[in-house]
Amino acid sequence: MTVQQQLTAAPSPPSTKINGAPTDTHRALRSAQRRLGHIGGARAAASPAAVASAYDRVTEGLDTWVRMAERRRDEATDSHSDQARWKHLIEAVTRPRRPSDTSYEGLVLLVSGVRELLRALLSTEPPFVPIAEVGRRIHQRIAAGTYAPGTPLSMSGIADELRLPLDSVSLALSDLARNGTIEAEANGRFRIPWLDAGDGRARHLANWLRELIAAGVYPPGCALPVRRELARILVTSQEPLTEALCLLFEDGTLACDANRRPVVQAGKVATRPVSRLPQPTEPTDDVDLSPAGIRETVSTVHAWWTARLSPLRGSVDRCIDQLCAAALHLETRARSAASAPATEEPDLSSVIVRMKITAAAVLQPTVEVRLWHAACLATAVRDLLCIIERRENCTGESAA
Repeated sequence: MTVQQQLTAAPSPPSTKINGAPTDTHRALRSAQRRLGHIGGARAAASPAAVASAYDRVTEGLDTWVRMAERRRDEATDSHSDQARWKHLIEAVTRPRRPSDTSYEGLVLLVSGVRELLRALLSTEPPFVPIAEVGRRIHQRIAAGTYAPGTPLSMSGIADELRLPLDSVSLALSDLARNGTIEAEANGRFRIPWLDAGDGRARHLANWLRELIAAGVYPPGCALPVRRELARILVTSQEPLTEALCLLFEDGTLACDANRRPVVQAGKVATRPVSRLPQPTEPTDDVDLSPAGIRETVSTVHAWWTARLSPLRGSVDRCIDQLCAAALHLETRARSAASAPATEEPDLSSVIVRMKITAAAVLQPTVEVRLWHAACLATAVRDLLCIIERRENCTGESAA
């Protein structure tokens, strides 16, 4: 019987299921793996006839498993990586026979390809979780902040956490990297991107500027600060800020004045009152509210955000509590500070409103957004501290 006749005559594995599990298919795959383990040894290299016989034994019944793999490939429509996996496995065992394939080296490659195909089929037998579903579960954890931004993802750790095969997690991460949810590194690992990646950062900045406009930090008719100052206030780089401003120009929130400064358009963003500063979530009796202590907290948060570090959430929350305590302390000092002579410093009430609106929004569920808002709050707190110190110094000089 020729190889082609053997492939045609090979029976399909039984499809009887016991308690919902295709145990007969599972048993047939195990049997094919054991039979394959006895092919390709030293005896197969004894002569060309032995090699040809081994080829025939390997390909016997192979079309059954190829058809099963093709079904798995066709079912994986929601996962590009899974389809590519099956395509590669199928091509490895269905290449056209050539004269060179009668070599012993060719036999070893074929046996290796069939072994990988059988292993993949066996690992994807029910109750197998589709790769697309694995990707959705990982994406849910990313959105919830379970995996800290900027840090590498541990495939083995995710597999243990989700109780899923390592191969499934690897393929799902490849899909997430393909659609931009995570980043693929040159070493084959994956990491959660920061907001600066892609146009997501620009949209986030545009939304936050709308919040500041609605709170009255930049009222209608007001020109926004120059680009460099606005980037400092928002703790961002120039490129995503420029994209954010373009978005606000497009929707009519901003317009250009004669000096080509962005000006807030009236009626484009509904104004709303600013609530009081939130109280710290933890006791702050030991918080250092001296200027040096406040500046140290500000520097710590800025260093985390600028270096794209991933501190523990508890550490971030403690710094947020310290910033909120400093904001309450500085607001009280601002009320008692005497008016200073006209200077070029930012308006005191505008900085206080910016500090309040940022403090109210800082407790975000996503770790990355929380850290960025904390950096913005730190900037507002430092700005208010500088204004108060200048005004108090001016008052002291006047009294002297």
